[in-house]
Amino acid sequence: MGYYDRNRIQDARAVSAFSTRVYGWMAGGLAFTAAVAFFIFQSGLYIPLASFWWVWGFLAFGVAMGINVGLNRFSLPTIVGLFLAYAGIEGVLFGTILPAFASAYGGQVIWTAFLTASSIFGLAMGYGIFTKNDLTGLGKILQFALIGLIGITFLYLILSFFMNVTWASLFISYLGLIIFVGLTAYDAQTIRQMSMQADINSVASYRLSMVMALRMYINMVMIFWYLLQILSSNRK
Repeated sequence: MGYYDRNRIQDARAVSAFSTRVYGWMAGGLAFTAAVAFFIFQSGLYIPLASFWWVWGFLAFGVAMGINVGLNRFSLPTIVGLFLAYAGIEGVLFGTILPAFASAYGGQVIWTAFLTASSIFGLAMGYGIFTKNDLTGLGKILQFALIGLIGITFLYLILSFFMNVTWASLFISYLGLIIFVGLTAYDAQTIRQMSMQADINSVASYRLSMVMALRMYINMVMIFWYLLQILSSNRK
């Protein structure tokens, strides 16, 4: 076997090891979220917790920001703990929100949104992995768009306390869906690039894998969330 072939096999193994770690943690986080949400629903806790849905939303946002800010300062176990805390908080959030959607629009809309979101996420991830186009420029645009989306969403939440702005919800949902589908493709390409550069067994590599797992987790969750709102709006 030639030198080039050996290097190609080593690169493939590096890509596989890092990517498996990222997507494994992402899948684990989603499974933990689903388990917490199911427990909240089955136990009936969603009834007293329903009015505090906005608290869980702000908590999840704060934990996600904490992971990104403290990436180089927190120990690896701390980052893992924060990731699981984030997934658990999302479970509480969905455990309190989804029963309301099921009651208003039927449980089928939730399964349709989930299956559609999984398909879209998989296609976007596959494009990011296999495309030969550099998505760096697109990623920068989408990151600025994400900041704008967060600002618009907060403004919508504030205005909703004083006036009827339900018309803006659908616009935000379509905009958010486009942004997070694009970010999924960009992050998938970034994961592949990182896997070819990072030392697989280093602490830095583990930290990066956790951050990328969180980003892909958020992408999947937000695609599902925005699709759920779009499909619910169509049924309304």
